Amino acid sequence: MELTDLQSYLPDFDKLRQKIQASKTNATAVNDFLKQYQPVDHAIMDKGLRPDKTITTDEAGTRLVPVTRLALPLQKKIVALAAAFLCGNPIKLSATPADQQQKDLLAVIQKTWDSNKLNYESKGLAKMMMSETEVAEVWYTEEADTVYWNNTPNAGKRFRLRMKILANSLGDSLYPVFNNSGDMIAFARGYTLKVDNKTEEHFDIYTEATTYKAVKNVASWDVITETNMIGKIPVMYYYQPKPEWADVQTLVERFELTLSNHSDTNDYFCSPMVKVNGEIEGFASKGESGKVIKLKDGATAEYMSWDQSPKSMELEFNNLRSLIYDMTDTPDISIETMKGLGTFSGIALKMLFLAPHLKAADKEETFGKTIQRRINFIKAAMATINISLEKATAMEISPKFEYFLPKNEGEMVDMLVSATGGGKAIMSTETAVSLNPLVNNAEQEMQRIEDEGAALPLELP
Repeated sequence: MELTDLQSYLPDFDKLRQKIQASKTNATAVNDFLKQYQPVDHAIMDKGLRPDKTITTDEAGTRLVPVTRLALPLQKKIVALAAAFLCGNPIKLSATPADQQQKDLLAVIQKTWDSNKLNYESKGLAKMMMSETEVAEVWYTEEADTVYWNNTPNAGKRFRLRMKILANSLGDSLYPVFNNSGDMIAFARGYTLKVDNKTEEHFDIYTEATTYKAVKNVASWDVITETNMIGKIPVMYYYQPKPEWADVQTLVERFELTLSNHSDTNDYFCSPMVKVNGEIEGFASKGESGKVIKLKDGATAEYMSWDQSPKSMELEFNNLRSLIYDMTDTPDISIETMKGLGTFSGIALKMLFLAPHLKAADKEETFGKTIQRRINFIKAAMATINISLEKATAMEISPKFEYFLPKNEGEMVDMLVSATGGGKAIMSTETAVSLNPLVNNAEQEMQRIEDEGAALPLELP
């Protein structure tokens, strides 16, 4: 679909809306993914699929006995760890400013990044993309507080940027529109709002040139048209074809079913039952010491017990758990697993988490592209808010991901000491201080080192 095709439907906004909605092909699938992500909506919890058990009572009647339904949040764990490895460490802005103007641009972009808490929001966006398969962020301008741009090159400027997350789980319907080359030429959002105890249906469309914001009346749509001064679609759309757990969904369902069945079996056999052959004459009183059952002549009684759970069931539990983790490159970092591993060197830690790191690198190919588009949008927006920064937009700024990895700080410090001392130094003290994981501000630390060195008394010959 091309932009001219969409524009041809105007001024009939309802036809344009219908055309955009018709292009959506995965709406049903997204609803299924949301159910798989929430344990309370798992198939094991559905009484239609796993009904309660009907048993016969002593009075020749029947009654329903609730069966065990155990839903496990494995999908949430898979997503949480995948997002943590990708965005657990803040995404840094990598750039090499060539002049003061470019330094100023980088400073106001960083200010916008920090004030919108994008280091936290990025991780949330990653989790939504990995679970719902799609999520978006929409940017808009608003009046800045008088002190917002203080101590920045934008001091005194009127506007600032804000960001809002759009997702199916938040009540939004997302409609990206792509042309034949795969470029997003428009983005639409359907949602409802409560206004004066009434539910209003809204439908917004964003293009590079124009934003259409529509509210449905009884028989038509009231449309407000706004000019997009930045010249870029203010929406970043994150997408992946399947959720992170898609390849192991059947294994998760089998794990829940087997665990639930095993729990039901325990309810029947873990507490001992007495089997009696013959007629019982009487029972001991409740709480009586040395309790006995009185039996008539020839009657016998013995315990019925389940000696042990079959080994095949234990093997299935272990196999399912292992396959779920392995097939999704999810590290098993439970306390029970990690407490016996001991201390690892830096290279051993990297090898231990190689699989989730390779997975994060693969995920960066898709997630990182949209983060790059976010940076480019903020860069263009800053040039609109502050025209003097327009020439600086030629500066390349890219996102730098640092995949999460537990650090052996003592080993790192020893390595830095070795690199700056010994027979021949291969690293400057300044570089070593900047790489020291125990130092927060390298410039201040260097100044302190110089001050302490100057304060030392001279050695007498």
